Amino acid sequence: MSDPLKDVPLHSVCREAERLTHELIDHFEQNLVPRTRDVHELVKPDSPFSADGTGVLDVTVRSQVAKLLESQEFTEQLFIKTRQHLEKIDQSINQSIAGGIADE
Repeated sequence: MSDPLKDVPLHSVCREAERLTHELIDHFEQNLVPRTRDVHELVKPDSPFSADGTGVLDVTVRSQVAKLLESQEFTEQLFIKTRQHLEKIDQSINQSIAGGIADE
């Protein structure tokens, strides 16, 4: 597997890693955590979404869980990109340190 960030300058990798980290945090706060709470509230026995006391319809649960799974998939892909950038930064720093030690 080739390194897609091989020829990208470290400064650009750092800037993109920062942007991805902010996007990941925003996605957690705005999407993943609220959707997880919604599903949790929906499936509780005394759910406020069950107005008549008969329980929440299966289709409602499936719909909410599908949204949660989509959010989870997006989170996973974003995390992978972020990790790749952070690993590239780590490799570059380690190479610089190793090069600096070799020069002494």
